Amino acid sequence: MVSAVLIVALAGCEYTGPESAPVSSQAQAGGTRMLSFEENVDEVARSLMVSSDEPGMPTVGEPLGKLSVDLAPGDYVIKSACAGVHGVTVSIVQGEKPTIGVPYTCDSVLERFVRHAGGPITISTVSPVDKPAAAGVMLELNTDPRASEFEDMSEWVARQLQPKLPGQLAGAASSSSPTSQGLSAEPGSYEVQFLCDGAADVEFSVASWTGAEVLSPMSIPCNGNVFKAPVELRTRGAEFSMVPSSGTKTRYAFKLVPNP
Repeated sequence: MVSAVLIVALAGCEYTGPESAPVSSQAQAGGTRMLSFEENVDEVARSLMVSSDEPGMPTVGEPLGKLSVDLAPGDYVIKSACAGVHGVTVSIVQGEKPTIGVPYTCDSVLERFVRHAGGPITISTVSPVDKPAAAGVMLELNTDPRASEFEDMSEWVARQLQPKLPGQLAGAASSSSPTSQGLSAEPGSYEVQFLCDGAADVEFSVASWTGAEVLSPMSIPCNGNVFKAPVELRTRGAEFSMVPSSGTKTRYAFKLVPNP
């Protein structure tokens, strides 16, 4: 199995469709005729590769598609396409969670990963103009394991090394092979906090960005306990290095906390 490194940015998992996705247009090539509502509906359906009468597709009564369903817990992908307008915003309502608004432009297909706890979900589109603009939404099970892995990692990291402390610098990574990540800390005295999950143990060390040893390599067990150690940075920047035992996929959370 090919080793892969995942450096986590704590942000939503979101991406647009391929560049070859159909581009919505308000004018016919070589002319200035505006597309009709029916033509925009057809373009939305083509972009999403579904029938125009599918749930969530635009209709005369609901030109900006809306979908309300009850779902089993799981990982899903929301897709949306629009035509006849520059862009729209997809609104996602899951139970009592805050509403999520995701804007995108009509020259691409929006794809948004959602981890749903089960129960009702409502997906709708909001546009600055009405007909002839059209927009549609659809929902399908997620089939990309990387998206689920990213969400797993984000949820795990959010629970670790709490609470957040004033002035802290934090990072996270996941890998089955040696990996490293830097934190742009200013010179000073810090406490290193480190936690791993996956391998039985990892070799852990910290160096400065100039290559000087800050914390010598040591074996840290991945048993749920947080490793802590005082360190002194004489120059700006710290590089955290991790080597999991036996090539086991392992995730890491770490931070530098300024000493008083």
